[in-house]
Amino acid sequence: MLVLGIDTSGYANAIGVVDGERVLADFAFQTRNESLARIMLNIDSVLGENNLGLEDIGGFGVGLGPGSWTGIRIGVTVGKMLAYCTGKPVKGISTLEALAFCARDCQRLICAIVDAGARETIYAALYRSGHNGIHQVSDYYVGDLPGLAELVKEPITLVATDAQKYLSVLGQLLKSDAVEALETAPGGAVVALLAATRLESGENDDTLALAPLYLKESTARAFINKYKRRAQAVP
Repeated sequence: MLVLGIDTSGYANAIGVVDGERVLADFAFQTRNESLARIMLNIDSVLGENNLGLEDIGGFGVGLGPGSWTGIRIGVTVGKMLAYCTGKPVKGISTLEALAFCARDCQRLICAIVDAGARETIYAALYRSGHNGIHQVSDYYVGDLPGLAELVKEPITLVATDAQKYLSVLGQLLKSDAVEALETAPGGAVVALLAATRLESGENDDTLALAPLYLKESTARAFINKYKRRAQAVP
């Protein structure tokens, strides 16, 4: 199945096309303005370079976040619009899962992290590799790095766009040899690959009901808990 993947959860928007497990295109571009217009133009360009049209695409994969609130809405809107107009299925993919998938060959516990864009707050989740891909083995975590370190009980492979920044902090909180880092970004091809697997097994989302993965309430709780700890620490 030919699947078009879109991810706009970060500062770099990504577009990818896969045919089964074969990657045909994986393109990323930086954008802060005119994101909707640019992503549509780049979708046309990526398809054209591969002699494809929307009529050739069998389904769509969309990055749901967490990440940039504004950016995620754009990608999800584009994915829903394309799926609705073509009558093809769409599948939403967590940005954290897309990151973890990049470390699928690692034997350690995989810890995917996304900057929440609010001071020291992060989004994270833990995954393990298996014969059927990767599997999420924790709830979504929203908080700071010290709180995340308390949840980690074994060596991990840390996966993030700015992994080196987190590596230095977690290396101090945990044993230095307990943390290794893979610095990468959730690409459009990764989103497409994950979506293709699910779409081919008949697993797809309701096009009109598909929504970004927002963790607003969890983010608010993380702030409240952090300030409570600080207040309790003051004599």
